[in-house]
Amino acid sequence: MPEEKRRASARGKKRGKRLAAALVALFVLALIALVFLVLSGEVDKLTYKLTNVAAIARYSEEYGLDPYLVAAIIHVESGSRETAVSPKGALGLMQLMPSTAEWIAGKLGEPFDPDALTEPYTNIRYGCWYLNFLFERFTPVDTVLAAYNAGHNAVRGWLNDPAYSEDGVTLKRIPYPETEQYVEKVDRAYAKYKKLYPKAFG
Repeated sequence: MPEEKRRASARGKKRGKRLAAALVALFVLALIALVFLVLSGEVDKLTYKLTNVAAIARYSEEYGLDPYLVAAIIHVESGSRETAVSPKGALGLMQLMPSTAEWIAGKLGEPFDPDALTEPYTNIRYGCWYLNFLFERFTPVDTVLAAYNAGHNAVRGWLNDPAYSEDGVTLKRIPYPETEQYVEKVDRAYAKYKKLYPKAFG
């Protein structure tokens, strides 16, 4: 009986060692897979999703915009959620205020439907129109982004203030911390999208 117990104990130890070795092997394989995903950018793509490519490409071309910049703005504004609503009431992918969207619709000579702001093509079209409107009035890109976030009247005031601009064109400082952080986030997202999706827009 003692001999049988010793043998059973030995077999149990062997099984335990084999199980431990198998778990270690699985852990190593999982670690290798994770490293591969990180290096290949697949993990970043879970965060920086690229959706509505056709709409972004169409309206970026129509309004002379960099599609990667539009994708970055969509990422920062709404996290690519078509039905996103901000606490202030901004809607859709590019987070347009209904009042701004109604003004844009008027400029385009078409009726305004607030429900359409959660429809990707309409939201991206209006957002791209507005970006083009800002690019016609401001340079460089970071100033345009500040205007998209804070409003073009606010940015015009900053550019006319020596405390924020030395040349009336470039902002040396953004007085709104939220807007300053917004510009930084879009810049980072822009670099990510260009790196992760180099062939997305031809």
